[in-house]
Parts: sequence; C-alpha cells; structure tokens
Amino acid sequence: MMGGARRGPRARVGGMLLVALSLAVAPAASAQLADRWDYRALDLTRQQLEVVLARYQAAAISSAYSPSLRARAAVAVDSIQARMRDGDIQVGDRLRLIVDGQPQLSDTYPVLAGPSLVLPVIGAVSLKGVLRSELEARLTAAVSTVYRNVDVRVESLITLAVVGGVTRPGFYAMRKDALIQDAIGAAGGLSPTSLLANAYIQRGLNRIVGPDSVQAFIRDRRTIGALGLQPGDELYVPVVVQGNPLELVQVLSYAVTLPLSLYTLYQLVK
Repeated sequence: MMGGARRGPRARVGGMLLVALSLAVAPAASAQLADRWDYRALDLTRQQLEVVLARYQAAAISSAYSPSLRARAAVAVDSIQARMRDGDIQVGDRLRLIVDGQPQLSDTYPVLAGPSLVLPVIGAVSLKGVLRSELEARLTAAVSTVYRNVDVRVESLITLAVVGGVTRPGFYAMRKDALIQDAIGAAGGLSPTSLLANAYIQRGLNRIVGPDSVQAFIRDRRTIGALGLQPGDELYVPVVVQGNPLELVQVLSYAVTLPLSLYTLYQLVK
C-alpha cells in the first residue's frame, strides 16, 4: 500500500472537516474556531462533547454548507455519538493507577474485556462508556467503596510497537497525550541509518498512516490518542537498504540534523 494514510471514517472526517467548517463560519478566525469543532480532543468532558455534537448536528442540516460538507458533518455526528456511548477506554489499554497511602493499589493495569479493570481487593470495575475525562472520577468512586478519603490519580497508556531504525526496538506503553516523537524517544531515538521521512504506522497487515501523514503529525504535534492509535499498532521507521544510492543520499542529508533531532526527542520524553 502506497501513499498517505488509510484511516477509518472517524479519522478521515477529522482535520479536513474541522478546517472546512471553521472557514465556512468565519475565514478570518479559522485558527481560533477550529478548536470549537474538535471532537477528538482527549480531555473533553461529556458536556463539552454535547456542545460540539450540537454544532455538527446543526451543520449537517444547514443550507449554509455544501452537500458534501453536510454529509461529512453527519459522519462526525455518528462518531461523536459513538464516543459518548462507548467511551474512550479500549481493551488492551494500560492504566497507571496511583492511590495515596495504598501501595498495593498503585500499579499499572491492563484493560480487560468489558472494558473493565480488575483491582486488588476492589475487584472488577466496569469502564464501559467512560470518557477519558471521567476516568479518574470513576476509579475514585470504585476505590472509595473500600478505602475512604483517598486521592486517586490515573494515567491512560497505550502499548505501541516501535521498530526498524530505532536504538531499542520493542513494545512501549505510552500515554495517550504523548507524541510520535515521544514513542521514538522511548525506543532510544533514531539509529544512524534510519529514514524518518519514510516512517509509517501499521495495524496488522494494513498500513493505516503513510509517511506523508506521519511527517505532518510530527510537525503538528498530534497526540497518539488524537490519532486513534490502538494497542499493538506498529510505528515502523525504515532503514537504509545496502547499495541503494538514493537512500544513502537521504541519510547523509539527515547527518547534520540527526544529533539535534535526537536531543529534541530525548528532551520531549524527560
């Protein structure tokens, strides 16, 4: 599979529709208005999603927009409603739980079928329909059934494979607000023969994000969670094929900037 990203309906609607709708409303203020349409932000509350949903529902039936834009707004409506119904937590995610005064509970746990979390003493906690913004309150309520007046903090992690032209290929549990460059930094940074410009993201046998999109996501500092990545997705950084002069030229062009790039990546994950 060649070229750019191959993504699901929710992701395809994302950035293009946000920009198009904001431009249609007020061209001079598109940068400020784009956030008002962004339903992918990780920390949105249910109330905020309801406000964004109302905007898309209005856009889907408004004669002020073209038929194609109305159709895409309708797809966004479905995506927002699905998020509000199903929540943000997926089987295979990992949650780092910190409970003050209860070291037996402070650990990293995998999200199991349901989705649910099984905690010592507490038992199974259903996370079905829970948004990321609601996660801490949900787990605080569960822990409080056994331990009173506790302070609970939660970090949501997702396990990604980072392979190819990195120092330490392997699986890494990353926060959902981490960046692609954070994942590369967790894997030890780029190897001397890496081709970051050709990096892509794969799910199973399917390439879901092509090199052009990966570069755009790095440049725009898009988070792993906002990209809709799932546990087990693979970030692959190709390396130079011996004897390929074109790739050799690419690597040599990176040689000057590579130390700075590595320094930047390490600073990002400190």
